[in-house]
Amino acid sequence: MDHHKQVEVEIGDDFCIEVDEGLEDIIKNLLLWDLDTCNCCIDYKGSTWIEFCDFQDWEQFLQLTLRHHIAQGSNRSTLWDFLQEKADVKLVFDEELREDPNQEVIGTGVLLICVGLFFPREDLEEFRELFFEVFPPV
Repeated sequence: MDHHKQVEVEIGDDFCIEVDEGLEDIIKNLLLWDLDTCNCCIDYKGSTWIEFCDFQDWEQFLQLTLRHHIAQGSNRSTLWDFLQEKADVKLVFDEELREDPNQEVIGTGVLLICVGLFFPREDLEEFRELFFEVFPPV
């Protein structure tokens, strides 16, 4: 597996994360909009991958993107159009796990649904431009 250059991103006064260089502004802004991500990557099989940790975060992302698209009318391309034309989505589901005091991993019975957004690596700059129209820095 290829290793990608990571950069540290400060979120607030006491929280830092490491993300692939080139995604830091997008990921930081998603977190500031209360949209959690995990496992985000550039160059994943020639793609950019942004994973939303919770299905509700993905739904909120799409809802805000759709509202912006409707407000813009059909005059120009929007992030909604980009998602429709250039992106793929993959659902990832599993059971929440935890470690017990005996260092065993056990299931909790809680379903986790993450959503992975893929688009071609060469379209990252177009995504970034359209993304910040919908999600301006807060």
